[in-house]
Amino acid sequence: MTDTASQEETPVALQDEILERSREIHTDRYSMAINEALSMYESGDLEIHPEFQRIFRWRLPQQSRLIESVFLGIPIPPIFVAAREDGVWDVVDGVQRLSTLFRFMATLKKDDDTLDLPDPLTEGDYLKSLEGVVWDKEKVDNRTATSTKIELSEAQKRFFKRARLDFQIVEHTSDQHSKFDLFQRLNSGTHLSEQEARNCLAVMLDVTFYRWLQELAGHPGFIAATNISERQEEEAYGIEIALRYLGMVNAERSDLSGLKDVGEFLTTRMRTFIASEEYDRAFEKERFGGIFTWLNESLGDAAFKRYDPTRGSFSGRFTVSAFEAITTGIGLHYESWKALTPTARNPLIIARIKDVWMDPVFQARTGAGKPASLRIPHMFEVGQRIFSLGD
Repeated sequence: MTDTASQEETPVALQDEILERSREIHTDRYSMAINEALSMYESGDLEIHPEFQRIFRWRLPQQSRLIESVFLGIPIPPIFVAAREDGVWDVVDGVQRLSTLFRFMATLKKDDDTLDLPDPLTEGDYLKSLEGVVWDKEKVDNRTATSTKIELSEAQKRFFKRARLDFQIVEHTSDQHSKFDLFQRLNSGTHLSEQEARNCLAVMLDVTFYRWLQELAGHPGFIAATNISERQEEEAYGIEIALRYLGMVNAERSDLSGLKDVGEFLTTRMRTFIASEEYDRAFEKERFGGIFTWLNESLGDAAFKRYDPTRGSFSGRFTVSAFEAITTGIGLHYESWKALTPTARNPLIIARIKDVWMDPVFQARTGAGKPASLRIPHMFEVGQRIFSLGD
């Protein structure tokens, strides 16, 4: 009887959830010519964030293939945009498609508002004569351009400008998180690291926060002490660990208990920082700069490397568990460490870092096979305990 009742209730419960959630997301569809989309972009009604352009940049053959599709009338996947309350459309999915089209037409702008000049196209799969084609011979990136430049005819330009794009619009009356959830779903198959995707969410939520976070990750002391690889930097790992520090140092121990997914934790903390009017970015910037200046002065790029007490030296690569314990610990007791003179502070930092590596809890909770979700609460406790100065 119970099984039958459960089976009968499931479709009803599902339908109730469908109705409830569908009311939270309002969408519309619109088709327009490339030239209309360009006009919206130039007037500021269509927002393609420069930060996105760097993250999603296609290579020239990919760009050429899209231009070829336009000329051949091959359907282009719809562009997803989120309508803001001010009427501006934020591009959620389709940044590179639009950027490629506008760049080819020599109208795409960079961060400094100068033109992002295009390269001549490469040959297409079907249109071999696309090789060397440009929109305007006078507006080409001459640093990489070939000597052969073939400008489109006026008739070809008109055809291109009149080709149509489909837009799927998430209305501003939708749930405030819907466009960010949509972004994550639409871009789950792209070659983005978790932090690159999170950066895109930050840009859509508050571009000033994203730029502030970039500024923190660009601090000389942070760069020197973490010494992350070029590949990691390309995947935004520096920004990720900077955000990891911010998430932990602004948490309570109870906030970290039962942590299931680190990525979700970082995204949630980031959203909280952006939404909070009380979040003091000026203080956080000062504290961040102080911590990494002190660590760099004390140990340089050995700050987060493994300490071997038998040899009395630091060696190996950057260790994220040490980063979590050390930075959180100093951050939680920042004012006490700030009150010390450099002469007293630097050797004391070195001594406490050595204590971290020899701590039984730290040793038990780090190493291969230890999931971050179970490690982070203990790194918080280790840092809080070892870097206390009796405050």
